[in-house]
Amino acid sequence: MRKRFVVTGVAVVAAVTALLTPTLHAARQSPGTSTKDPKAQAKAEKAPAKPGTIKRLPDGTPDIRGTWTKVGGGLNEAKPLETALKPFGVLAEPQGFGQGQVTAGPGGVPATRRAPKWLPEPRPPSGIVDPPDRVLPYTPEGLALRQDYAKNMCCPAKSLDYLELSMRCIPPAPWAGGGGVQILQRPGEVALLFESNHTSRVFYTDGRPHLNSSMRFFGGDSIGRWEGDTLVVETSNLDGRGHFAVGATFPPFSKALRLTERFAVVSDKLITYELTYDDPKTFTRPVKSAGYFYPPDEGDELAPEVTCHEGSYALQNTFGF
Repeated sequence: MRKRFVVTGVAVVAAVTALLTPTLHAARQSPGTSTKDPKAQAKAEKAPAKPGTIKRLPDGTPDIRGTWTKVGGGLNEAKPLETALKPFGVLAEPQGFGQGQVTAGPGGVPATRRAPKWLPEPRPPSGIVDPPDRVLPYTPEGLALRQDYAKNMCCPAKSLDYLELSMRCIPPAPWAGGGGVQILQRPGEVALLFESNHTSRVFYTDGRPHLNSSMRFFGGDSIGRWEGDTLVVETSNLDGRGHFAVGATFPPFSKALRLTERFAVVSDKLITYELTYDDPKTFTRPVKSAGYFYPPDEGDELAPEVTCHEGSYALQNTFGF
C-alpha cells in the first residue's frame, strides 16, 4: 500500500510539472527576469563587454563600476578681468592662482605625456557650455562678493575667510577637480571615491526624498535616479562653505545652490556629464558645465596618497609669516 502511494504521488508531481512548465518558461522570459542561474549571471557580469557596448547589472541599469579618469566640470569663465575684476580695481588674479598656460601636444595632451588609450576622440565638451560665451551672469550681490574676495584673498590674505579651502587641505567642493575616481554601485546606491584628497560622494537611487531643508551639510544631500542610461543626481541642503572652483578667485557659493548632474553612459568606455549650477544669489540664471569620464590604461591604479601633507608652505606664503 505504501509503495503504491509513492508511485501515485510521483505520477501526480510529474503531471503537474508538465502542466506548469510552459507557465514557468513564460515567467522566466518576462521582462526584467534573468534566464540564468546565479553562478552563470555572476560569470556574465565579470565578462568584459565589447568596446562601444554598455555593460548592465541584473536590474537593467548601466554597470558603471570600476576606475575612471574624470575631466572637466569646472567654471572656465571667459573675460573675468573685463566683466568681474577690473571694474573693482583688481587687474589680475593673485599670483599663484589660476591654471596658467598649458603646453600641449597633438590632441591637446601635454607634450610630456602620451595620449591615454581610451581618451575619446573627438573630445566631448569640457567646461562651461551655457552661457555659450562663457561669461558668467552675476547678480549684483554675486558680483560684489566675487570682487571683494578677489581683492582680499592674496597676498597677504585679509583673513582665513578669504582663503580657498584647498589651501587648508579641505576639498573646495565635493564635485570639484578631476583625476582618478573609483565608482562603486549596488541596488539603490552609487558611490564615488576620488583619488584627490580621498574624498567620496554617495548618491541614493532608491526613491527616498531629500532631507528636511533645515539639515545642512558641506556636501549637501544627493538624491539620484536613472532615466534610461542617464544617472540624474540632484544635490541640495548645502551649507554654503564650499567653492565653485579650485585655484581661482571664486568665493563660496550660497546656501541656495542646487546642483543637478546628468551622467550619460555612452558606452563601457565613456560617460559624459553635465552640471547645472542653480544659485539665484550668485547668478541671474543657471550655469552649465560639462565633462566626461574615460577608463585609465590597463595596469593604472588610483594613487594611494594624493593629499595635503605636513610642512606645506601654502599658508606661510599667503600670509607672509
